[in-house]
Amino acid sequence: MKKPNHSRLAKGFSLVELLVVIAIIALLAGASYPAITSMLKKAKIEEGNKMAADIVFAIEQFESKYGYLPYTTGQAPNNYQVIRTDDSDFLKVLMGQDTDINPNNTIFFEADGAKNDVNGIIYSGDGTTPESLVDPWGSPYTIVIDYTGERKIEFGQAGTPFNIYKDKDGSSMTLRSTTAAVASPGPDKVHDDIDDVKSW
Repeated sequence: MKKPNHSRLAKGFSLVELLVVIAIIALLAGASYPAITSMLKKAKIEEGNKMAADIVFAIEQFESKYGYLPYTTGQAPNNYQVIRTDDSDFLKVLMGQDTDINPNNTIFFEADGAKNDVNGIIYSGDGTTPESLVDPWGSPYTIVIDYTGERKIEFGQAGTPFNIYKDKDGSSMTLRSTTAAVASPGPDKVHDDIDDVKSW
């Protein structure tokens, strides 16, 4: 009896067939890469926006508990103040590590530790004292706080970087019913209102 010839099955794919498959996979990967990177960028911006909103919430909770807004030295200001989250004294107040301004040591703000100096709190060598809070690209957040008691932020009066943010009609933006606003420059590390992280 004659045995069937299985030599074609034993050979597998030819080199040309493998190259065609690899080329198709490369084309599909190349076509999906921009969409994937865009989605990752948007996800990081949303993560930064959430952190910015959490900072504003912590400031409002502080005011609700104590009847005054958090500050760092001396006595509370009576105008707008711009504070960056690389001000460890301000972070200590919000994180319950200051007994003068936050006498009950209440923790109003918590965040994960930064990994590779991005997206979280950078701690000092002791691992407990916050040095800086950074966005998903490693930049500190900038906070403006309205100590006037009017509960509004007029960005034209708040100074850099908030004066770059405009309403749709091009006029200076005003946030009402809030005592604080937070922003960071986002992925391009430049405050330009294109892809900035914002609490509003």
